[in-house]
Amino acid sequence: MLDLLINPRTDEKKNEVTFLIEEYKNIASTHDKLRDELGRLFNYFLLLSAFPFTILGLMFRQDGLSQFKVLSAPVEIHLLFLVVGLGHLALALTIVHARRRQYGYARTVNLIRKYFRDQAPVLEYYLLLPTSADVSHYDKLGHVAYQVNFMLLVGVIFFGYGMWGIAPSVVEVDVVAAAVIAYTLVYTVFKRIIQVEKKP
Repeated sequence: MLDLLINPRTDEKKNEVTFLIEEYKNIASTHDKLRDELGRLFNYFLLLSAFPFTILGLMFRQDGLSQFKVLSAPVEIHLLFLVVGLGHLALALTIVHARRRQYGYARTVNLIRKYFRDQAPVLEYYLLLPTSADVSHYDKLGHVAYQVNFMLLVGVIFFGYGMWGIAPSVVEVDVVAAAVIAYTLVYTVFKRIIQVEKKP
């Protein structure tokens, strides 16, 4: 049926069509795998967020968490929260990169779909998905943006709390504020670097 629609006249044309069909299948499959990876990365974030509280539960299992003082916790606890906060940043950037890769594959699939539409214009009436390389937009994360923003919020809280216990008491507020600003700037800069790349 596809041969009738595309009507290839040479072996070269047949090879071209066969290649594009296989490429379409491979890229579409990779796109779906990236979608699943995005879900796994968010699950990793949830597990990482729970880790410091698991450690706290083990440390204070005899006396209970009622003995735990948030602002005067051991330095090791603050350091743990700081490291986990950095982990949140890394995971957020990884999700942004994976989402962008997903968009790159989606654009390629769109172009392959456009090729078949151009070869057989009648197909246009039966196509639901886009045939433009401008879809999807690299600067928009879609529903993933809500996950990334939540991860950054939690990451900033963890990182700020970590810095609070490590910084000298006389400059705690200033150091925490500077750390939070630096944390946000690092994410913004690296997100921009990821988005301006030409190839996925």
